[in-house]
Amino acid sequence: MKVKQSIALFSLLASGTMALLSGQAAAGSAHHMAFEKALQDPMRPAADKQRDEGRKPAEVMKVFGVKPGMRVLDLVASGGYYTEVLSHRVGPKGEVISHNNQFMLEVMDGRFDKEMTQRLKNQRLSNVTRWHRESDDLGLDNEIDVATLILNYHDFYNLDKALRFAFLEEVKKALKPGGVFGVIDMQAKPGDFNPKLHRINDEVVKREIVSAGFTFMEENALLRNTTDDHTKMVFDPSVRGKTDRFILRFVK
Repeated sequence: MKVKQSIALFSLLASGTMALLSGQAAAGSAHHMAFEKALQDPMRPAADKQRDEGRKPAEVMKVFGVKPGMRVLDLVASGGYYTEVLSHRVGPKGEVISHNNQFMLEVMDGRFDKEMTQRLKNQRLSNVTRWHRESDDLGLDNEIDVATLILNYHDFYNLDKALRFAFLEEVKKALKPGGVFGVIDMQAKPGDFNPKLHRINDEVVKREIVSAGFTFMEENALLRNTTDDHTKMVFDPSVRGKTDRFILRFVK
């Protein structure tokens, strides 16, 4: 009798577990479908949609592990392409901290500031908070699930090393324990940093971020382009929007 009871209990627990897993899978699928639909929203800028083919935003979100309900930090957000992608990905229960420093707000006659203002007009992305702070004083403490720095690490490498490491320390401080720091940039030749071309080699970036106290987890080839020989400036018409890019994932 006890054997039969044990079997029945095991079957009940197994059924409950399967139902829970099935429910989680269905919820995950629903979130992903909602995210994919949001990327095609008529209110999303046409220029963003044109960039999607080369940037693969949905796949990038998976690489960095961005999920609904998370609090994420979009570092040096510029005009907000990734801020909007992140906004749709984390959904109404999540939050995006969209960061720009004073230089980014003023450069090119305030172009990025104007773009972001237009993007967020009428609270269209209500889960986005604009965060105007200098990069070495982010003012966040153990509260971020994922921080992203996309196509901008090469610019930091052009700055004073002490300032660069102060920035990395601020990113580490902002992240929760186990939080993800995701970096994408344009590939340069091995061991190289080329400010004139706006390129930096992935090994240079990995070495430096690890030395700042992060743990390297993964390099993803999703955005690699072997036809880019790394000799052209990234704004050259022959490679613009389709440069060879590396994706790096670190954790605190």
